[in-house]
Amino acid sequence: MTLRNRIATLAIALAMLVATPRAMAAATLYEPEQDIVKLKDGRELKGTIVKEQNGYIWLDLGVGPEMFISPADIEEIVRDSDEPIPSGDEGFAVKTEDEKEKSWERVPGVTRAAIITAEGMVGMQFAAKPLREAIPLLEEEGVDLVVFKVNSGGGLGLEIQRLSDLLQNEYKPKFQIVGWIESAISAAAMTAITIEELYFMPKGNFGACTGWSGQLVAVEGRGLEEYLYKMEQISARGNKDPQIMKSMQINIPLSYDLDEATGEVKFYQDTTGEHILNKGDYILTLDAIQAEESKFSAGTASTVQELQALLEKSVGEIVWVGEEVEGIPYPVSLAEKHQREYREEVDYQDTRLGEVITKYRMELGNAQSVGVNQRGGFLKRAESYLARIKRMVDINPNLGLMQNLTDDWFRQQEEIIRNLRRG
Repeated sequence: MTLRNRIATLAIALAMLVATPRAMAAATLYEPEQDIVKLKDGRELKGTIVKEQNGYIWLDLGVGPEMFISPADIEEIVRDSDEPIPSGDEGFAVKTEDEKEKSWERVPGVTRAAIITAEGMVGMQFAAKPLREAIPLLEEEGVDLVVFKVNSGGGLGLEIQRLSDLLQNEYKPKFQIVGWIESAISAAAMTAITIEELYFMPKGNFGACTGWSGQLVAVEGRGLEEYLYKMEQISARGNKDPQIMKSMQINIPLSYDLDEATGEVKFYQDTTGEHILNKGDYILTLDAIQAEESKFSAGTASTVQELQALLEKSVGEIVWVGEEVEGIPYPVSLAEKHQREYREEVDYQDTRLGEVITKYRMELGNAQSVGVNQRGGFLKRAESYLARIKRMVDINPNLGLMQNLTDDWFRQQEEIIRNLRRG
């Protein structure tokens, strides 16, 4: 071998040993493994657990913000890696008992209260999931009294029972709960009536609980009977006369007599009472004045300070838990912060889902407009968008329900893609 050949061979060997900047960067990249989180409701979520603390996990599904999952919802975690999961102080993790003692101090005779906003569409932004996840956060901050500030125009009927069960079976045993009604319409009213102690804002309203299906068709027949029976049971949970909710569901009269001496109210499903709330020619919606006069509400308050004055008549001194946040007229607790972030995530997913569906349909249409030999790229992108839609629906099944994205719909789309590929 000549000297020139030896130099050339050595140069090639050195070149093989020296990584390019791109190769070096690739070598340092961490490709996350797929973890499987099996939920108690039967769903399986696939992604990467990016943080875990005290049983709570943050799962990156590859679409949208990381998903926060409570240990109460987890059946099993199948890990694809034994690497330790990062943990940190951020997020909504439950602290140890020592840490709880450092964060707040119990003062005898003082009630620790927090406001939780129940806003948006029932079953979407206003849902049982984030409210259940709020319970350990309320306990972490030593909350005794929870005020649910309701502002919702209604939503999915299927969420009513879940929310009522949550309030009745999980909140009431742990906290004193009251409602503060800005607007509770339809499913929101049917949920809030679970709460015994209700207060209204001056322009508050409560009612209009007609059930709807399909293209705004009022529920009738057996479906209506089931709703009427369900609301009798839920009204009893809130210690409310079931005749009130019935008049909010169907055109039926409602009146009452008030014993000024005792404050006792007796309702009638007709117009024989001294005070008539509904003559039976419309669906009842109570305003703040009607609610207070009929003792449906315990009082009217326009501000947190006014509400506090009403509450302190029965519970004594109140201190509001949370941090002052500019633009919000009450301290924001961890539980309230969680509700706000959950609503933001749902809004993001809702908007993003519409965009992904549009892109999926566009790629499918492109594939249908060309010959079979030209469809490969279009169908590959369509399959990718379909998989993203499936992941987003797995995160929030109610989101899929609103778009009619059922299991049958996904099977139909997969069949369409297979047929297009075959020609």
